[in-house]
Amino acid sequence: MKTPFKIYFHPNELEGTAYIEFLPGKYLGKCWNETSTFLDENTFSIFEDVFEETIESYDHYAFQELSESKFDVLLQSLGMRLDEIKEDSLFSKSGRTLSLPERELIQKEIQSNKEGAIEVLERFIVWIQELKKQNIPLSILGI
Repeated sequence: MKTPFKIYFHPNELEGTAYIEFLPGKYLGKCWNETSTFLDENTFSIFEDVFEETIESYDHYAFQELSESKFDVLLQSLGMRLDEIKEDSLFSKSGRTLSLPERELIQKEIQSNKEGAIEVLERFIVWIQELKKQNIPLSILGI
């Protein structure tokens, strides 16, 4: 059975609250913003480690901001993950420091729906690139 990977571009599409919110701009005390993009935990798991490596003191449950100086690093790392997925060579380029069980879990998720993982990651990268072009900071609002 394919794992459904999905990117959501409006809070009305969401069911429940187990989503990571990516807010264009600074966090101003409000969640579930209409300008945000959302990923469920399963979908985000296929590249959450990229955020862990890019954002110092990243926390899955906290609210944090990606500094503008980190956009290029994030986009480069997301691009490497996308290439690895397309080439069936996960972790060959990124050199992530995940444990073997963590790597195996991510690989299993991606193998269950490679096309869906590629589609979500491509759309997410384009969305991040637009923020960068417009010099809009990114806030990550954890679960």
